[in-house]
Amino acid sequence: MISVAGPTAPRTAPDDPSPALQQAEAIGAVDGPLAGYHREWYVVRPQGELTRLGRVKIGEPREDALWFDRRYFASEDEVLLDLARLGVPRVPPVHRVRQSGTVFHGFIEGRTLASLTPRGRPVAPGHLRQIIERFASLSRLRPGDLHARLLRDAPGRAPERGAAPPGPAADEGPGPGGSSAHFLRELLAFTREHAHRARLPQFGPLFARLGIPPDVLGPHSRLAAEAARLTDRPPCLLHGDLHRANFIVDPADALWTIDWELAAFGDPLYDLATHLYLMDYPPRQRSQVIDQWRQAVTAVLPGADAGLADDLPRYLAYKRAQSVFADVVRQAVAVGAAHGTPAQADRLGRTAKLVHDILARAAEPLELTDVPSPGAIELAYADLCAAPQLR
Repeated sequence: MISVAGPTAPRTAPDDPSPALQQAEAIGAVDGPLAGYHREWYVVRPQGELTRLGRVKIGEPREDALWFDRRYFASEDEVLLDLARLGVPRVPPVHRVRQSGTVFHGFIEGRTLASLTPRGRPVAPGHLRQIIERFASLSRLRPGDLHARLLRDAPGRAPERGAAPPGPAADEGPGPGGSSAHFLRELLAFTREHAHRARLPQFGPLFARLGIPPDVLGPHSRLAAEAARLTDRPPCLLHGDLHRANFIVDPADALWTIDWELAAFGDPLYDLATHLYLMDYPPRQRSQVIDQWRQAVTAVLPGADAGLADDLPRYLAYKRAQSVFADVVRQAVAVGAAHGTPAQADRLGRTAKLVHDILARAAEPLELTDVPSPGAIELAYADLCAAPQLR
């Protein structure tokens, strides 16, 4: 631990600097803010005894973050500390200022893989090899290896500012004591309750205009039936969000993995499915990734590929369905923000195309009887996102 004082004064008014910015300014020169979905990040060049650390990041939960994925660990910082203790390579270091309790992450200098090879393009062989190595390093970590606290539901207790929806209690983990079928059923239940039903008061009319059934993802849905058919696989640590923007390529061409907010223990095939869905590899490289994943992960975790041919499509179907709720709502917020501005027409056009594409991809798992045309989708957003509550 580093013994340096730093203020942690709370925000006293909407226009005041956030606690994260105050802490960043107390440590050194601030280069940020840095774009981040779940946290408000500031990049800092520390002064004094912290100079030796190079640039670091200080962050706090974003109040406006929309959560569509279930969290399992209470603190990303604790997960990263565990990974360092366990010798997992190329993850951001975490430091704590002893006197103030200020926590900050090491800033990984480099470029995102997304900026080097955008989604849909093939990944360079050297980078792909390191991605497969990351999967292998995660498959070595089994339930009980990490000390990070699991989230617990707290009935009657209001969530902290910026907090994500609750995760499982310690004895309700997704994989440590349950089957692969249980793991996917838990994911379906979370998506149904927090990504769909919880959004109905605000976005219900939009879901209806898009043809999304009110009982979608229920216990009698197609996805629930497919979940019951999953083959059991041994659980391991999952990153949960391995896409191109969460890989940083440093000047030595080493690949670092950031954003561990969605880490969990569970079915290793889910991490592969999520990765394939988000990376959007060209077909030939996608097949290579599956083959290399199987070789690398099963060498460390025998049985991780059990039932792969049948179950990987089931997880991919869930990811396509899940993305509908996330993208429909995020696009509604974006259209609402653009309402009445010169950017509104362009925003509506891009939203209509994107939402049509994701509905078409998810039509089978969501059992959609009809996918509305881009024109109908644009009209639905134009009508409904003009409402004040959606802006």
